Amino acid sequence: RGKQPLPAKEGRYLATEKLFRAVVSGPVTAMDEAIRSLMLDREFQPLQASTTLGGRGELQVPDCDDIYRPALESAVALLGKLGIQPAFRDFRNAGYTLENCQSWLSESTGEVARLTTKRNSAVSLAHDDAELISRLEPFSLLEVDLEELLDMKSMRIHFGSTQIEFWDALRAEAETEYGAFLFRSGFDTEKIYCILLTLPGTSVMAEERLCSAGLQLEEIPNAAGLTGIPAERIAALRTEAEEARRQGEELTKQLQELAAKMGGEALARYSFLKYMSEGAALRRMAGTDGDAFFICGWLPAGERDGFKAAAEALGCTCRVEKPGVLDRANVPVKLKKGRLAQVFAPFVDMYGVPAYGEADPRLFLALTYCLFFGMMFGDIGQGVVLILVGLYMYKKRGMWLGGILACVGVPAILFGCIYGSVFGNEHILPGFKVLEGDGVVTILLVSAAIGILLILLTGIINIITCFRQREYRKAVFSANGITGVLFLALLIAGVVLTMALSVPVFSSAVYWIVLAVLLLTIWFSEPLALLLHLERKHDEQHSLGMMILEGFFELFEAVLSWLSNCLSFLRVGTYAVIHAIMMMIVYQLSAQADGGYSIFGLVIGNAIVMVIEAALVCIQSLRLEFYELFSRFYTGRGTSFEPAVVDYSSGRV
Repeated sequence: RGKQPLPAKEGRYLATEKLFRAVVSGPVTAMDEAIRSLMLDREFQPLQASTTLGGRGELQVPDCDDIYRPALESAVALLGKLGIQPAFRDFRNAGYTLENCQSWLSESTGEVARLTTKRNSAVSLAHDDAELISRLEPFSLLEVDLEELLDMKSMRIHFGSTQIEFWDALRAEAETEYGAFLFRSGFDTEKIYCILLTLPGTSVMAEERLCSAGLQLEEIPNAAGLTGIPAERIAALRTEAEEARRQGEELTKQLQELAAKMGGEALARYSFLKYMSEGAALRRMAGTDGDAFFICGWLPAGERDGFKAAAEALGCTCRVEKPGVLDRANVPVKLKKGRLAQVFAPFVDMYGVPAYGEADPRLFLALTYCLFFGMMFGDIGQGVVLILVGLYMYKKRGMWLGGILACVGVPAILFGCIYGSVFGNEHILPGFKVLEGDGVVTILLVSAAIGILLILLTGIINIITCFRQREYRKAVFSANGITGVLFLALLIAGVVLTMALSVPVFSSAVYWIVLAVLLLTIWFSEPLALLLHLERKHDEQHSLGMMILEGFFELFEAVLSWLSNCLSFLRVGTYAVIHAIMMMIVYQLSAQADGGYSIFGLVIGNAIVMVIEAALVCIQSLRLEFYELFSRFYTGRGTSFEPAVVDYSSGRV
């Protein structure tokens, strides 16, 4: 569609696209063409025009009868008979109409139905013959007509079988029975099938003794089809079944050739009918006053000029405008595409879609998640294994978690180089040894420093977001606003200068006065915002005392949040220490008396540690994102931008 690039000021830190609200009106005769051209051919999320624009009942929903639906159902059925999966095929210049599609579908369906019926008949005949052969095989050794045998009245007939090893003893036992005659009628690899004839009056005792000798009596078989001499009937049926199978294969081949011949045309006509049917269904999103139609919805900034030109080309009036103050809470969010951000998108979806104007946290999460994971799981060999397992899960199994594992394997390798760790062995390469010297203290301090920097960064993102959303009180006076970020930054700077550089900052009265003022601005944020006109007055105003009380609790919560969040990042260093300890235990348990190591023990130990650590580190990294970082700049209360599209891969009508 030739999307135009966004203006330079859009998306400097946000990864969401700017949306506009469009309203189109025109004569009712152009409604269907406008719906298809503007809704389906472009990136446009429609709103219910009859309620959005005609809240007092001026607009009605137009007639939504779908005249293309029966033909579309026939097209889907034809594709199913041809064994073709529904998919898009270009139809723009084919000149299709509903009438010629119906005619072509009727003719093609008839031809396919004729071949399908003949093929199914042949397959059914082969199946029936095979079933009858299986019923005749237990009598394949008989040289009498089965129909006459089953119709015998003078003697009682029994059907049975026995294991091969019991046959000789069973036959010898039958020869001692007066009035009982046992015949072998057939066999297979496990059993011998037989027929027992007994004279009237002797059958019960004979049956009992022969059953104790290994005879298993069976039900009288269904006589349908059991005629003639079995061997001759089996040979004839096999010939007939083979011919039926040959015919079925030939007809199947003809159907495949027919599918290859008309498959492209069938898909093109299916796509046309699907497109037209979806356009008819979208009438429910329009509104009409009898003479004119109206449609409205959201479109990306890059679509604005093209959308307006397409509407005017249809003789319609189009108005494209920025979201109003009352629209901002209902504006959907369209996220920009990015390879790394897309891989980690499922984690963000667990939390929620960003609201319009909020920062897209996908790239932020991807970078910080990889950082946390690498610090906690730093190992070159295990990182390579994670990449291989992740690629297999993603490429072969289609699991989105595999893409994340493959990505976090890269920082695991990088931090493994820093730690000098290869499958837990820290003596092969030089590097920072976590368990040596002051390594534990160092890694914990680094973890806390990284956490503080990220908290300050999320505060800056929140400030920018609040200014964009015109929430000036939150941007200036909140714990995650300017005053909160300055307070935390000054406090941490004072600690560093005093303890690391021996600068006596804590002895300065100005320093403590500035910190106190910043805390007071957070405490009295609501009165200050009203005084400076940074917040609109509400109909129901709290009393000054209530505002001060609420401000105190907000300040208390902010202080606890700063303290707990900064300390929470110590878990990053803690898990790095735990990883090193677990691998040290693996090597100690795998050590042998001659000074070497058991390869089997090392492999099993590394596998166990990898599974346990990967699960725990994934969970802990996600917890840090959700609870320590996301809550500072991201609400997750948005809705996704969902333009009207035609799903050609779905056979549903």
